[in-house]
Amino acid sequence: MKKYFLSIPIILFPYTLLGALHCLYTGFLMESLFGNNGFLLLGAVVLCAAIAFLFSLLLGALAVAKKWNAKGMALCNMIIKLCQIPAYIAIFVLGVVFGISVLGLPFVAVFFLCDVAAIVTSGLVGASAAYVGFLEGKLLKSDAIIYALCQFIFCIDIIFCILLYVRIRKLPRVSADAYLTPDLSDKFSSS
Repeated sequence: MKKYFLSIPIILFPYTLLGALHCLYTGFLMESLFGNNGFLLLGAVVLCAAIAFLFSLLLGALAVAKKWNAKGMALCNMIIKLCQIPAYIAIFVLGVVFGISVLGLPFVAVFFLCDVAAIVTSGLVGASAAYVGFLEGKLLKSDAIIYALCQFIFCIDIIFCILLYVRIRKLPRVSADAYLTPDLSDKFSSS
């Protein structure tokens, strides 16, 4: 249950950018919270990114140190990534709208950087889920590496987090010997 509470800042990070935009375009919030200083608003978004990054590192370290089960970590990873989809859609639409004007290009750059930061934070959780799956013997080393790397690629991370959860949930422990020594008994039997 602790892993789900630790994932809340990671889930909420992409939404902080949308909240910052709301503050920017709402005079009352911008004045009362940030004193009409855009750099303070940007600093708050960067602070939220740093907090999300630290929580993702903490979640991964605790998963390995406390030997949390791979199924729970893969489920946590899937919940994080699926909860962030609406924020990604909103940020993409706003990026397209702001990208129409030359004056909106700085916003597009900030959107891109926040998307990259969100993918890194959620990708760290996915990579730790793949590593814990390898430690439990449910994934081969090569499969764990592929699943971990795909957690950092936009759009592919959603597909691979679902595949990782399904694979860890269904498969028992995997032995590398099963892949290295094929059963050739039928090839050499005398007929």
